[in-house]
Amino acid sequence: MDPSRELALVDPGARHIADAHDLHPMATGDAIRSKIGSPVSIATISSGFEKGDFLVREEKGQRVYFDFFEEAFNYIAYKGYIRMPKEEEREWMDTMNNVHASVKGGMKYNTGKLLMVLYRPIETDKE
Repeated sequence: MDPSRELALVDPGARHIADAHDLHPMATGDAIRSKIGSPVSIATISSGFEKGDFLVREEKGQRVYFDFFEEAFNYIAYKGYIRMPKEEEREWMDTMNNVHASVKGGMKYNTGKLLMVLYRPIETDKE
């Protein structure tokens, strides 16, 4: 099997980026791991939907539709999300595209075209 087509398997117990990265090199990028030593939340902006031209998917599966990209970006930026570095964003996009392509007969729902991947550190209690 072509290594670029492998999927990252992440241990549900691995809560930190560093733990997830050690399991498989595609799980996360080195730049994010070196910048953030805490868990992160991922959000995406996609296009190509009937309810609105742009869709923001964020934590806990929340989906919000927008008619303009600027509105979608401002919405997610206001919540503290920042764009991933290009290399890491490309890894996430490739992984998501491979996952969607792996479904025989295609995805049940319109997944749209993934435009941007953003992240935000998750606030945790440090004891």
